[in-house]
Amino acid sequence: MLGQFNIARALYPLDDRRMRDFTHNVGRINGLAERSPGFVWRLEDEEAPEAPDLSDDPLMTWTLSVWRDLDSIRHFTWNTLHKRFRLRRGEWFEPLGRPYLAIWPIADDHRPDGAEALAMLDKLTREGPSDAVFGTEALAPMEGVTP
Repeated sequence: MLGQFNIARALYPLDDRRMRDFTHNVGRINGLAERSPGFVWRLEDEEAPEAPDLSDDPLMTWTLSVWRDLDSIRHFTWNTLHKRFRLRRGEWFEPLGRPYLAIWPIADDHRPDGAEALAMLDKLTREGPSDAVFGTEALAPMEGVTP
């Protein structure tokens, strides 16, 4: 199993009209993820005690989920409607200048919390990709898929 955590900092407030295509499709894309092969779980409540604490910046958004394997995450990223939104990331989110995606191995019955997710993203930022945590380089599209 793999934990997956990604963050993004919006260019505009989430209720700004320029964010509408993104914000109006979050539920749709989350639902698609939940129906995708290999999806296991995601933290749904941004107010839950287990949620990552990014409250110091109201423009930050995040996703924390669990997937069976890397091929499942790649498939969802590049072979579903998610791809169209992934490719539009620059319209809605600023470049962070550091990793924004962390993927790491977890036990089959484990569900990571926000503190763990932030720690793994920090580890990736400090130490770079390893067997313990990796990032976007691991999501290179599957053969035959053009990003």
